[in-house]
Amino acid sequence: MSRMTRRVRLIALAVLGLVLTAVVASWPALRQYTGLAPPDQVDQPVTLDPSLASRYPNTLGVAHNAGNNPSTLAAALRNRAGAIEIDVIEARGRLVAGRPQNWPWLAGLVFLGPTLQQAWDQASAAGTVKLDLKQSDVGFLNQVVAFVRGHPGPRRVMISTDSGSALTYLRERLGGVDLLFSVSNPGALRTLQTDGGLRSVIAGASLFQGLVSARLVAWAHRRHLIVLAWTVNDGSRLNQLVSDGVDGITTANLAVLRALRP
Repeated sequence: MSRMTRRVRLIALAVLGLVLTAVVASWPALRQYTGLAPPDQVDQPVTLDPSLASRYPNTLGVAHNAGNNPSTLAAALRNRAGAIEIDVIEARGRLVAGRPQNWPWLAGLVFLGPTLQQAWDQASAAGTVKLDLKQSDVGFLNQVVAFVRGHPGPRRVMISTDSGSALTYLRERLGGVDLLFSVSNPGALRTLQTDGGLRSVIAGASLFQGLVSARLVAWAHRRHLIVLAWTVNDGSRLNQLVSDGVDGITTANLAVLRALRP
């Protein structure tokens, strides 16, 4: 073997080693971009308040992001989830169950997670499916409308988004669906409280749990709006929110799902 051939092979091995090292180092990020990384899911015991025993079964348990991955979806169903939440984005021209990434164009190219159709089918045992829309352009919304219209059935369907204009667009095209305004900050909460036009097209709101209080729930209920609180994993906050009268709890804790459907 000539000295030049050995040198070329050594360089090739070095490059291969660098590529493998980069792949290993970036694997968690790659799993996120490909949609293969399962969403967070825990099973941590919670202590329930006996005085709320009659309220727990009347509170919908929503499995946070569980529909994004077959294993977390199956675990949520085994633990009596009342609703399966599916994050919805578009990848390569079709609706898929996944979360948005920093470089959407790259995520769309390499996405390997379930399609919305697959997640929908796998969640067939759930009484409610909640689609959390992560995009709001018209083309995307039209795909959502076509999908929901193409899947009539007895299941309750909820659709949440933080876009008021998207909710108005969907309301004009979808009946029999509970549209929810997603509220993650005080500004969005003010929009909910001051925008009567928005409230006229929604069935309720999906709120970050830190924004929820008994007073807010009472305000929403007087306006015939349901309130879901997210993401609630510990027992003390669960008990407080159930006491406040929320209609649903979104959680990544399997023990909370079991507590709400004893």
